[in-house]
Amino acid sequence: QNFSAANNENSMEAHIGMNGEANLDFLNAPLTIPEMTLPYTTLTTPQLKNFSLWERTGLKEFLRTTKQSFDLSIDAQYKKNKERHSIPIPLNVFYEFISQNIISFNKHFEKGRDNALDFLTKSYDVPRSIRKLSLPDFKLPRTSNNIFIPAMGNITYDFSFKSSIITLNTNGGLYNRSDIVARFFSSSSSFIYALQYKLEGSSSLMRKRGLKLATALSLSNKFVEGSHDSTISLTKKNMETSVTTTAKVQIPILEMNFKQELNGNTKSKPTVSSAIELKYDFNCPKLYSTAKGAVDHKLSLEGLTSYFSIESSTKGDVKGSVFSQEYSGSASSEVNTYLNSKGTRSSVKLQGASKVDGI
Repeated sequence: QNFSAANNENSMEAHIGMNGEANLDFLNAPLTIPEMTLPYTTLTTPQLKNFSLWERTGLKEFLRTTKQSFDLSIDAQYKKNKERHSIPIPLNVFYEFISQNIISFNKHFEKGRDNALDFLTKSYDVPRSIRKLSLPDFKLPRTSNNIFIPAMGNITYDFSFKSSIITLNTNGGLYNRSDIVARFFSSSSSFIYALQYKLEGSSSLMRKRGLKLATALSLSNKFVEGSHDSTISLTKKNMETSVTTTAKVQIPILEMNFKQELNGNTKSKPTVSSAIELKYDFNCPKLYSTAKGAVDHKLSLEGLTSYFSIESSTKGDVKGSVFSQEYSGSASSEVNTYLNSKGTRSSVKLQGASKVDGI
């Protein structure tokens, strides 16, 4: 293993590296376990002869070899930014306060000095040279009304892990440019499909003509896929939001698709709309059961200081079987509400139907 670090006027860096090996030959050794009676029971376990953990537990197919090794590497770097942020602080008020107090203190000191000199002269004829006694001069530094803080630099890192089962690679960074940007990426490779994936994400904060935050995220795998995109904009006259999320699941007994959209803005009046869609298909032959259907939901909000309204609708249906007994059903609902200074009106509508064979 090794470790190194460096720091200079331009950057800071760090590196960590590790590697190792493991010998799992002992798992190949045949085991013999005699017949045993469980304590406080009459149950007995059968005898096992020449039992190999490597062969009989599936480790041979999973690890492939008893000689296992790994290699780990981590690198991190921070690139310093030469720019500085100036933060205004009214230090001149503080300096003025100190200056006035020093002048006032000097006056009190001179008055006390002269009174002491008169008393000593009249009583003990002391020399008048004591009148030359004075305080040292105080010189305040040149006033500065700003504090300077170094601007954030760029941060990056890389991570890698390699073994006989899986290889992982991950890198990311946070960058301070005209916009602040963050990026992330991770992936794996393996002879086991379930362990293979790719994850990627980015986010940026734009500061021109207001603020705008944009985020994107995606995941892909043999069984799961998904994505997320969102944007939030803020200006002096308007606020706008847009979010979209999708997901897909595909495993031997279930297929599912999900989508969600959310939008809102305050251009002419504050409005928010949301839509959710879900489709699924479940099939489990061992249980003689199936289910296939969909759900849709929509919601909209609208309002001003003078009124407020909400509209919502939900629809769903399903068709399938349980232990070969077929069934089907559907349901829907609609809700509308309107509110203003003169009153409130609302309506609700519900519908449903179901069917089971033989009933």
